[in-house]
Amino acid sequence: MGLTIRIETTGTVTKSGVSAKGNEYNMCEAFAHIPNVPYPQMFEYYAANKAEVLPAGTYECDVTCKVKDGRLSFDCDPRQARRVTPAKPAAVSQAS
Repeated sequence: MGLTIRIETTGTVTKSGVSAKGNEYNMCEAFAHIPNVPYPQMFEYYAANKAEVLPAGTYECDVTCKVKDGRLSFDCDPRQARRVTPAKPAAVSQAS
């Protein structure tokens, strides 16, 4: 079983520019729904170009785990996320 996390993107680019090497970069805003944390937590992710910026919406992202410098490290790459279609509200029936 793989680990996944739900993220929501605003589609907002918070910072963009060109690096010293001449490469385009974009920092984008998103929110992670972390288990046992009552509110989504804002974070930024890197996009090499405008095509990698996720449109506003809800996504599911794989979480990878590795040992780095003798400690556990968890990471996810929102650019590889899968869009999740929001559930439609259930119809409300009226009793007669």
